[in-house]
Amino acid sequence: MIAFLAWVRLLWAGTLVTIETEKARLTIELLKRFVRLEKHLRQRPVIRVLILAPKLRTAFQDQNLVNQVVLEEFQKDTLFDCQVVATGPLVIQNLLHQRFDVLYIAGMVPKIKRILILARERKVLTVSHLTELISLGLALSLDLERRRACIIANKETWQRLSLDLPNPILKRIVFVSGR
Repeated sequence: MIAFLAWVRLLWAGTLVTIETEKARLTIELLKRFVRLEKHLRQRPVIRVLILAPKLRTAFQDQNLVNQVVLEEFQKDTLFDCQVVATGPLVIQNLLHQRFDVLYIAGMVPKIKRILILARERKVLTVSHLTELISLGLALSLDLERRRACIIANKETWQRLSLDLPNPILKRIVFVSGR
C-alpha cells in the first residue's frame, strides 16, 4: 500500500512538471508570434531577451526542468538574443538598466514585484507562463483553461508599454487590472 501511494505521488509530481513545462513552451510560442506582429518589435532584427531562470534546490526538480525548456525554446529561434540570469533580484535590476526588449520570468524570486515595476518603467515587455504574476504587473501571460489557451495581459502595464498590435489580435487578449 505504501509503495502504491509513493508511486501515485511520483506520478502526480511528474504530471505537474509536464504541465508547467508545456505552459512555458506554449507561452514562448505566443511570444514568438507576438513579436512578429507588434509594430515596434517586428522592426528590430534581433529581440534582446533577459531570462530570469532561478535555481532552486527542491526535492522536485520542476523549476530546473522549466528553466531547461525555456532556454531550449529561446535558443531554437534566431530572432532572439538571450542572456540568462540565474541569480538574485539585484543582478536583474542592474541588468535591466541595459537595453532589453523582453524579460521572461521562468520562476519566482524575491522582490519580483519590484523587478516588474522596474521593467515597466524601462518599457521592457515582461512575459511568463506564471499567470499569477499578472496582478503584480506582468505584461503578458498564457493560461490554459480546459484545453484552451487564454492570452492574459495586465491593462495598466500594456498601456504603459504602448504596445501596438492589429485589432483582431487585441480582441483575443483578456485584459485584467493589476490593482
